[in-house]
Amino acid sequence: MSPNFKKFNNCKLCNSKNLIEVLNLADLPIGDKYMPEEKVDLAKEAYELRIMMCQDCNHYQNSGYVDPDLIYGFYLSRPATTNPDLAEAFKEYADYIVKNFSNKKQNLFAVEAGSNNGIFIQYMKEKLNIKVLGVEPSNLYEHAIKNKVDTIKDYFNSNVAETILNDYGQTDFLIANHTFSNIIDNIDFLKGVKTLLKDDGVFCMQTFYQKTVVEKNLLENFTHEHLSYFYVKPLKSFFEKNGMELFDVKFVPAKAGSIRCFVQKKNGPHKVLQSVKEFIDDEIKFGMDDFNRHKTIKLFINETKDKIHDFISPLIKDGKKIAAYGTSTGATTFSFNYELGKSLSFFVDDDEFRHGLLSPFYKIPVVSSKKIKAEKPGAIIILAPLYADNIIKKNKDYLSDGGKFIKFWPKFEVVSN
Repeated sequence: MSPNFKKFNNCKLCNSKNLIEVLNLADLPIGDKYMPEEKVDLAKEAYELRIMMCQDCNHYQNSGYVDPDLIYGFYLSRPATTNPDLAEAFKEYADYIVKNFSNKKQNLFAVEAGSNNGIFIQYMKEKLNIKVLGVEPSNLYEHAIKNKVDTIKDYFNSNVAETILNDYGQTDFLIANHTFSNIIDNIDFLKGVKTLLKDDGVFCMQTFYQKTVVEKNLLENFTHEHLSYFYVKPLKSFFEKNGMELFDVKFVPAKAGSIRCFVQKKNGPHKVLQSVKEFIDDEIKFGMDDFNRHKTIKLFINETKDKIHDFISPLIKDGKKIAAYGTSTGATTFSFNYELGKSLSFFVDDDEFRHGLLSPFYKIPVVSSKKIKAEKPGAIIILAPLYADNIIKKNKDYLSDGGKFIKFWPKFEVVSN
């Protein structure tokens, strides 16, 4: 086993050793490790990706984790910057937090763990007049500093929380937007939350929803960044065991289905709403605590892989190029589980930060969509399925020239004129 990969021997929420494998996926390199040519060797390793279920609390998690410094040392993902819909949703989210949980107090303070380039708390600072602080381990913290958003370059944990407490005092809001699933030690993270939160403070946590992942076959959520796959039932127990209380849950459309969890210290001021019970009842009815529940995803992968290769194999034999559109972390998950690496000539992406880089492991070049006309691929596989319609709309000229887009979610479809 690689020295860069370490196994989890215990459940990340309840510490039980009673773990069982429920899904065995293709070995993956670090998904977002698109690198310049001189650094491609930093992305040459692939690591196991197996999904485990705790048979005591029913939490789902990866079998192990990659050294986080390898993941976040050179990081490209800026979802709220590259996705206008998510940026607007985050503004609504920030407004909701302040409106519902500020108790009309002045001089509010918000800390965001995993603050990325700072865009969420920048809005809170500039539009809502809140003192803010970000904590971000990746190179993206530089963007936040450039935009005058105070940011600590580090991983949020109990030690960092103590430092913030000493330097800034307690916070009214601690925010984790699609961060809590990426944490190696969730128990220590929550210890830091408790340290920093005021007695009437709120921990606001948004994460993709594992029930929706299973329902909709959202394969892109299985990565080496995502170490946990959350749904409400295990989360409620986890918070209770650690002196916290989940008092509200909301479903939001981000990433085709996410949840916002609002958490307070035990005996906090907020009444526990019916939403918590409703989510749990729905999860039990769906069978989220059944270790066989993820088998449908493996079936979807195998069927989709066969359909893709049945279509592109004759094109490749005919000498035509195959391209892929999208280079997110999830695109790497698709590429390896659908075994596309040896079939692709190039990747296309609209994020100029990625142009000229090479993909992890297979070293496939990333180009602008402007290159499509010159390269004339026989087909383009869309590896950003949630944005497939927008991608097709933006590239109508390719279809007019006889090109074909391959959509594989929610079902396999070839789009042509």
